[in-house]
Amino acid sequence: MDATSRRFFLMPIPPTPNGRLHLGHIAGPYLRMDMLGRHLRTLGHRVDVVSAVDGFDSYVLWKALQENRTPQEVCRDYHARIARDLSALDIVVDDFLDLVQGPYANRHAENARRAVASLVERGLTETIVEKVLYSRATGRYLAGAWLVGRCPQCDADAAGYFCEACGAHFRPEAMVEPQARVGDEALEWREVESLFLRIDDQATLLRMIAASGAPPRFVDVVRRFLEQEAGRVRLTAPGDWGVAWSADRFGNPRVLFEAGWEYALTCGDRCAQRVSEADVGNGTHPMARGGETTTLVSFGIDNAVLLLAGSAAVMGALPECKPFDYALTNYFYNLQGAKFSTSRLHVVWAADIVEATPATSDAVRYFLARESPEDGTTNFDVDAFIAFVNDELAGTLQARIHDAGAALERVIGQSMRIGVAWQAQIGAALETLDASFRLHAVTVRDACAVLRAWSTQQGADLSDPQQAYGWLAGLACVASAVMPRLAFDIWHALGHEGAPMRAALPSATRPRGGLSGREWFALLTRDSLDACLPPALVADRSAAHA
Repeated sequence: MDATSRRFFLMPIPPTPNGRLHLGHIAGPYLRMDMLGRHLRTLGHRVDVVSAVDGFDSYVLWKALQENRTPQEVCRDYHARIARDLSALDIVVDDFLDLVQGPYANRHAENARRAVASLVERGLTETIVEKVLYSRATGRYLAGAWLVGRCPQCDADAAGYFCEACGAHFRPEAMVEPQARVGDEALEWREVESLFLRIDDQATLLRMIAASGAPPRFVDVVRRFLEQEAGRVRLTAPGDWGVAWSADRFGNPRVLFEAGWEYALTCGDRCAQRVSEADVGNGTHPMARGGETTTLVSFGIDNAVLLLAGSAAVMGALPECKPFDYALTNYFYNLQGAKFSTSRLHVVWAADIVEATPATSDAVRYFLARESPEDGTTNFDVDAFIAFVNDELAGTLQARIHDAGAALERVIGQSMRIGVAWQAQIGAALETLDASFRLHAVTVRDACAVLRAWSTQQGADLSDPQQAYGWLAGLACVASAVMPRLAFDIWHALGHEGAPMRAALPSATRPRGGLSGREWFALLTRDSLDACLPPALVADRSAAHA
C-alpha cells in the first residue's frame, strides 16, 4: 500500500439463513456496499468485505420446524444458497462466515460474552423484569419469530421485537393482541429477567448516528426508541438458541440478544487476520478505538434500532472499541408494487434472474442501482426492466461499444494514450462520480447518472481510434462499480491488466481489441423472464392474453 492508500472494513448486514436472497435484499444493503467497495478499490485502497449469516435469529428455528430439519442444517444449507445468490450478481464478500458452526463459532461466542461481561463489570447495565408469553405445552418463550400481533406504535401487523412498517422496536409485552405464530398452547405470562445497556448520554449517541450518514428519518426512529425505553438497549432475551448467558433468578434460560455489534467483533477479527495474511499492515482490529481503518455497515430501516441504537451504543461503551464510522441505510424495495414475500412466493431470487433467463448480472445490477431505495421505497417493475435493457443497454450502449470497438481494432498493438481533451472530460466525470461515493452520503443512483451521461454523450466520433480509446477508457472507469464485467472487458481490450484502476489511466497501453461484435446484453421479453418470476405474475399475464 502506498502513502495515499487507506484501509476499509465493510460489513453488509448479516442475513438470516432461513431462505435465499431476493432482489429486495440485493437492492438495499448488498449491492450498494459492493459498489462502494469496488469504487474504493479503483482508487487503490485496501478494502475487506466480511460478513456472516445471522444464524441465531429465531426465524432459523421457525424454518427448521417448517422443514423438519435441525437449525444447524438450516444454517448450513441457506448459508451456501445465500452465498450463491450474492455471487450470481457479482457481489463480492471476501469472507462469509457461519458463526453457528463454522471455524469462527467459538470465537464469536467468546467475543460476545466477554463484551457483555465487560459492560456488567463497569456498571453500565441494568437487569429489568419483563413479561413474556410462555407455552407450557412446548416450553417455548413467545419472542422473536414465535410472536405475532400488531405494532404498538403504528398498528401494522408485526412480529417479534420490531415492526417492518415503521421501524419501531419494542418489548414482547407491548405487542398489541399478541398471538403464537404456531400451535403453542397453554399460554401464560411469565416474568423473566433481561439485561439492558443503559445509555446515559443519548444526545451524543444521536449526534454520532447522524454524523455516520444515517438519514433524519432513521435518527428519528432511534430517538423515539430511546425515549420509549428510557435509554436502555437490550442485551439478553429468554430462550436457549444463541450465545448462552447465565439463567435469570427465576430459572429462565437466556441468550445474548444479537444486534450487530457481536458480528462486528468477529467479522472484524477475520478482517484483521486477512490484513496480516496479506502482509499489508499489523492486523489491528478494524473496530479498535483509535485505529486507522475506516469502517462501514449497511442495513435497511427495519434494522435501524438494532444497528444504530444497539450496535453503536454497545461498541461505543466498550473502552477498546469504536462504533462503525459510517452507515449505509436503505428503505424497502418492492416487486410490481407489492412487498417481496417469501410466504406468498412473491419473489425474484437473485441467482435465478441471471441463471435461468437471458438477463445478465451487469444489467440487473445497473437497473437495481438506478432504482436504489436509498431515499425511500422503490419498485422492481418487470416491464420497466425489459425496456431499460432492450433500449438503453442492448440497444444504445452496446451499439456504441461496437462502434468504438471497431475503431480500436485498427490500432491493436500500437502504443495509445488518452488525449488531453479526453483527460479533461474523464476527470470531470470521475470528480462527479467521487461525489456520489462520499462516505457519509453514498448515492448509487447518482453513480448511475454519471454512467448514463457518459454512455449517451454526443459529439464523440467513435469511428476515430483516438476518440474511441478515450471514450472507452472513461466508460470502463465510470462503469466499474455498476457493471464490473463490462468494465473489466473494456479495460482488458484497451491493453490494461485486471480491473480498472484510476492510477493506470494516464499510462500508455497497447490495445488488444475484441469488443466489436460482442454481446453483453441480450434482448429480453416477458416470456424469457418467466422462469424467474412469481407464478402469480406469470399466471396473471397468461390470463390477460387468453
